[in-house]
Amino acid sequence: MRLAEILATVALLALLSRPALAEPRWLACKFNASGKEQSFQMVFDDMRGTAALFDAGGLVEGAGTSINFQSLRTRFPQFNVTYNRNDGALAVSPVGVGGILTGECRRAPPPPGAPALPQ
Repeated sequence: MRLAEILATVALLALLSRPALAEPRWLACKFNASGKEQSFQMVFDDMRGTAALFDAGGLVEGAGTSINFQSLRTRFPQFNVTYNRNDGALAVSPVGVGGILTGECRRAPPPPGAPALPQ
């Protein structure tokens, strides 16, 4: 009798459960380069493991993207990005120049003119 109750409970949970849904999250990032503040908008999606930079009305997808509970790492043609999800710290490494520029990212609404993202 107990086994039937357990099986019925498992079947009910299986019928009522849905896949995890995660929305793409936009970040407004800024860093200091040679005394001049630079900023950019970036979007990442945990479920798909993607990150993209918003540039000139379009998205430039990052390569070699790694997203986990603590950080996001991705490469763009001009620089590499590491974002710490716990405290919002940002590290930008320009390709071919060397060095690390530091800054921060904060959650933000999609920028005006941002393309619709796949759901």
